[in-house]
Amino acid sequence: MKKLDHIAIFVANMDEGIAFYRSLLGGDPVIAEVPELGITCAFFAPSEGPPIELVTFTGKGELEHGDVVVAIEVADLDDAFAEYRKLGWKVYDQPPTENLPLRRGWITKKDGHGTIIELCRQGDIARFIDSRRAVPHS
Repeated sequence: MKKLDHIAIFVANMDEGIAFYRSLLGGDPVIAEVPELGITCAFFAPSEGPPIELVTFTGKGELEHGDVVVAIEVADLDDAFAEYRKLGWKVYDQPPTENLPLRRGWITKKDGHGTIIELCRQGDIARFIDSRRAVPHS
């Protein structure tokens, strides 16, 4: 079964984004620096409902301030990749990295009708957020 895992929003300034969403949602985010991908992530994980992830990106690519990523949770990434590729969609396999040890998939803006679609294995993002809760942001 597939369901919404989380929403990611690209922000121009992480500190300003965190201040806004902290005022909107309350609480402190879980921060993850991922220099190998040129991103910083801040996860607001409410007790109910999917997390909201803020992302800054220092690399070159099609993502810009205000872009939204819809992350879908799937039981098996390989099965999801095969299913969506049969539909003719470009699906990219993102291997785990040192600072973001999660394998994920991506459907491009073109095939996602203007939205990036992230494919996440069931429970991976929640486990990652929980594992980082004890890691303070400096």
